[in-house]
Amino acid sequence: MLSYAVLQPGARHHYAVPAVLARAGSLAAFYTDIHAEHRSLQTLARWLPGGLRPPPLERLLGRRLPPGVPRQLVRDQPLATLCRGDSAGLVLRRALRERFAGAEAVYTNFVANDLDAVRQARDWGLKVVHEQFLDPAAGRLLLEEQRRYPGIEPSGPGEATVERELRRSQEKWTLCDRVLVPSAHCFETAVALGCDPARLRIVPYGVPEQWFALEPDPQPGRVLVVGQVGLRKGSHVLARTCRLLQARGLRFECRVVGPQLVNVSDPLFRGPTYLGAIPRSQIQQEFRRADLFVLPTLAEGMALSALEAMACGVPVITTPQCGSVVRDGVEGFLVPIRDAAALADRIEQLLADRALRDRLAAAARQRALEYSWARYGERLLAALGSIGA
Repeated sequence: MLSYAVLQPGARHHYAVPAVLARAGSLAAFYTDIHAEHRSLQTLARWLPGGLRPPPLERLLGRRLPPGVPRQLVRDQPLATLCRGDSAGLVLRRALRERFAGAEAVYTNFVANDLDAVRQARDWGLKVVHEQFLDPAAGRLLLEEQRRYPGIEPSGPGEATVERELRRSQEKWTLCDRVLVPSAHCFETAVALGCDPARLRIVPYGVPEQWFALEPDPQPGRVLVVGQVGLRKGSHVLARTCRLLQARGLRFECRVVGPQLVNVSDPLFRGPTYLGAIPRSQIQQEFRRADLFVLPTLAEGMALSALEAMACGVPVITTPQCGSVVRDGVEGFLVPIRDAAALADRIEQLLADRALRDRLAAAARQRALEYSWARYGERLLAALGSIGA
């Protein structure tokens, strides 16, 4: 197999891609911004005990590289990232400056700002793989929702910017040897927007094996949501669902874990209990104690949180746009986007019918075993294997 330079700002999918390629002996370099193993962060961690660390530092310390990624292959820039904040630009500029560390191929999972790097890689004769980790129509869907609820979120990109980024993505697809997507929904959207199906491969994400060692301890009536609080995630739909259930007299608690893009004291979001962003170890405990997992998202690639819930034996109620591997009526339920009444009905059904809830929970955990990190690695290498042959 070809040698790859992986370009990835942030800890997406817990650094699974460089880990898989390193184990296969195909990682030439991993270009990233900042991670927990860097000396500067380790020094801060030693100086500040757990209770004194600010939340941003605690989250950065959660960005742990998998042990299989050789540190000599990691090209990071922590100080520049902390001082300047342009993590994506720093990653791309260093990769270009170093000519992708002499790799034979480039693996990139940016949104649209890596187009120039992709062009340059092709000019230098390299193969290119792009991971389309988010529904390509997400920008349009979010813009539509922001028009429905003006002023709820900070002003984001306007229509001209959304369409320009989509055109850049479409051009990038034509330059790539492979475009990887995590779900059938993402595949269908990419094809509808002009991506050649012959270039596309579906590679569903996986969950680290340690998740299967967690012992479920569901608290009856506890509904869990993990993800950013905002319009794209359907947080306003969730809140309306909670108010509908409260009006029906249902006894339950809805706990929302994740950073907040919106003012949760706004009446639009009244209903759930918002915990904010919490450390990874605490999130696992939230999954263990959840009775149900809910994610009424409008657009995803494949929501890893839904898979993590399944690994913990928690039934999932979500939308087809989630990209989840949940099958309707088998491991949980699928409801249409923006449909608070349908979501409320399914939550009420599972909280009332314990036998059904337990049956779906067992099926969810069994289904999740098909989507471990090991299986993800097999699928990823299979999708990359024929490139350059």
